[in-house]
Amino acid sequence: MQNAKLFKPVKDLKYICEFPDCEYSTHHRTQIHHHHIIPVERGGENKRRNRIFLCPNHHTKIFIPEATAGIHAVRGEDSIELKGWLQSTAGLVLCYIDQDGDEQYYEKKKWVI
Repeated sequence: MQNAKLFKPVKDLKYICEFPDCEYSTHHRTQIHHHHIIPVERGGENKRRNRIFLCPNHHTKIFIPEATAGIHAVRGEDSIELKGWLQSTAGLVLCYIDQDGDEQYYEKKKWVI
C-alpha cells in the first residue's frame, strides 16, 4: 500500500477549459467537453495532441469550415477555428484562427491536481 501515497484520487483532478482566456474549471469530467481539433471522420487522430478540453459554452464557439451540419458548421461573431497544438520551449501552444481571420497562438494552461 505504499504506492497508494504516490497518487492522488481521481476526484482531485481539475479539468480546465483550454479556450483562450477562459477561466472555467471543474473537478467533474462530465462538466467539460473533450473536442477533437481535426475530427476523426476527417482523418484526425484520437490522441491527446488532437484534442482540447472545452467548457460547454466555448465548445459551441468552435467553427469547422468543412462541417456541413451541427454547431461547428456555424461561424458566429466570436467563433474560432482550431488549427492544433504546437510544441514550444515553454510547453504546448494552441494555434487558432480568430474572428478576424488572423492566426493566433495561446499558451496551454497546466492541469491542476
